[in-house]
Amino acid sequence: MNTMMKLTATLPAVALLAACSTTTPTAPTTPATPTNGTSDMAYDRMAPAPYTCTDDSQILAKQSINKNQATISATVPKLNWSQQEVILVGGVNGDTASYINDSNPDIIYAWHMKGDEAILATKWANGKEYQVNCKMGR
Repeated sequence: MNTMMKLTATLPAVALLAACSTTTPTAPTTPATPTNGTSDMAYDRMAPAPYTCTDDSQILAKQSINKNQATISATVPKLNWSQQEVILVGGVNGDTASYINDSNPDIIYAWHMKGDEAILATKWANGKEYQVNCKMGR
């Protein structure tokens, strides 16, 4: 329930992430795995879904079987990320899936999917924000 409260509280903030920052933040130095023991969720054997995103970014995303977790591998050139692995927790509400990872005090990750579109949004502790808009497929 605590995760859903965090998710609900961050949705308005993620909606505001559309503004681009003028300086590019750097990747965090700590792992992007939640510390609440959710990294052992079951995943099916299907390959992750590929997404092509703005700024020449590429993301591979996969949801756990129970849809309470998503794992992404993000290549985001503007952030100097190459296959940055992130595990996020959240869930599905109707036709929208929303996941966050706020376990690192330096950065918050948010991954939202609806249909064949998705958004990866990041917010650093210093207030810098960055997002890429994605579409399923290569």
